Amino acid sequence: MIEQIDGLLEQHTDCQIAAFLNRQGRRAGKGGFFSSHIIARLRREYGLKKRYDCLRAKGLLTPAEMAARLDVAPCTVRIWGQEGLLSAQAYNDRNERLYECPTHPFPVKMQGRKLSQRRARAGVTPHSSKEVQYEA
Repeated sequence: MIEQIDGLLEQHTDCQIAAFLNRQGRRAGKGGFFSSHIIARLRREYGLKKRYDCLRAKGLLTPAEMAARLDVAPCTVRIWGQEGLLSAQAYNDRNERLYECPTHPFPVKMQGRKLSQRRARAGVTPHSSKEVQYEA
């Protein structure tokens, strides 16, 4: 079980791991369901790396580091991440993110241009879809 949790930390947050294990029918101590708190406790007890540390080892940057690299404010980095101009991965269940260093050309501020127009031109899609599916 611990090996499986360790492998899942590369791609998932504690809450996502708990949901995955519950869907598989796995049960925590005394037959209860897994929760993010149980996963965090197991991580600490068995000395497993935090997702944050795994992502940092892969070279992902904090909002402040990315802002310094792109010469913009950290809030701009977060907005660009939400709009799909930068690729980011959540490292915890509060949706705090680390950012992948973009390849050239770096995004730049373009005052007066809507982010939706920039995204469509760049061919990048945002992380969260606002589409609704209707059943006929």
